[in-house]
Amino acid sequence: MPHLSLPVDFSTQRISAGERRIQQLRSLLTDRRNILVLMHNDPDPDAIAAGYALERLIRHLLPDAPVTLGHGGMIGRAENRTMAQLIAPHAIRIPTFEAGAVLPAYEAILLVDTQPSAGNHLLYEIDYPPEQVILAVDHHPPKRSQTRAVIHDVRPEVGAAATLMAEYVATAEMEIDETLATALFYGIKSDTRGLSRHTTDLDIWAYTALRNFVNTELLNQIEHVQLPRSYFRGISDALMNTMLYRCPEPEPGKASQDKQGEEDEEEPEDQPCSGYITVSLLFQMKRPDMASEVADLMLRMEDVSWAICLGIFDDRLVISVRADKPNAQAGRLVRSIVGKTGTAGGHDTMAGGRIHVPNASPAQRIAELHTLVPRFLQSLGAGEVAGFPLLDKSGP
Repeated sequence: MPHLSLPVDFSTQRISAGERRIQQLRSLLTDRRNILVLMHNDPDPDAIAAGYALERLIRHLLPDAPVTLGHGGMIGRAENRTMAQLIAPHAIRIPTFEAGAVLPAYEAILLVDTQPSAGNHLLYEIDYPPEQVILAVDHHPPKRSQTRAVIHDVRPEVGAAATLMAEYVATAEMEIDETLATALFYGIKSDTRGLSRHTTDLDIWAYTALRNFVNTELLNQIEHVQLPRSYFRGISDALMNTMLYRCPEPEPGKASQDKQGEEDEEEPEDQPCSGYITVSLLFQMKRPDMASEVADLMLRMEDVSWAICLGIFDDRLVISVRADKPNAQAGRLVRSIVGKTGTAGGHDTMAGGRIHVPNASPAQRIAELHTLVPRFLQSLGAGEVAGFPLLDKSGP
């Protein structure tokens, strides 16, 4: 079996730091009788790839380790669901209402593509001993919190959690087969849009090195899965409920100002906005990741700089945002909108959030969804702009 080689430009200090993490991980897990690798809720390809790689890494370090791969929420998007079925069919889903009863049975939990202070995983729902969260491997910006994993490896400059796990696999000199290589490759490709967004030299190394071992037939099965009719009905509903807003022309001589700091309650003073903003409303989604799928699609429209999709799933308002500028601060924008009423996270070009409204009626949830629209437009400098329906032939 082949191995991945670390990048040639890795310094001795960087190699030593990686080796220490591997040794510490082995030591901390040696006597644990029940280990859970926990992905975030509603795992995407990056989370599935990184979670599967971490599970494999533990089995490599400790062949007899009792390790389980799991997540809360659901995997709905066709490509994601197919990837999970082909790569990690053994992964278990732990419903949110069972988290309090199920998770205490695990003596060690390792978070992947998320971190303890994030609100998108099952530990957020229960009082789990922080000292038993052994590892957190994530590439999302950290929140201001004292809650940390014992090994806290959070690198927001990196484009994908799968990239970080590729480094772990190489550091541990672990054999890599086609399944693992394909999973990590697709995880990186998906989260960095083929290395076209939020990419570092480490992402390029991992993507290039893994490509040599990819099973192209397996990758094709995942990327080009056939879609159910319900998908096209959902897209049709989204198109019918999408509005376009023209971004105002910038005032002469007024430069964009970058704010510093990470205060969740503060709204950005000036967001980059050019061309059009799309706002899609999905009033009743059958799966929570439909919002991100629609946002991805809308950003491909010509002259669109921001794509915002707002939907309702169960008792939650779901937010997904995409931007085409590398410094758009989409994550900061969503955090400012959600504030303390929900959870949010993301990077400069892609972000998401959730607001829990358990006691609201269906009509109240729809009303709450509508109130988010002017807040987004105001933050993007288009608060006074009149929108027009995407499918209105008389529009601009």
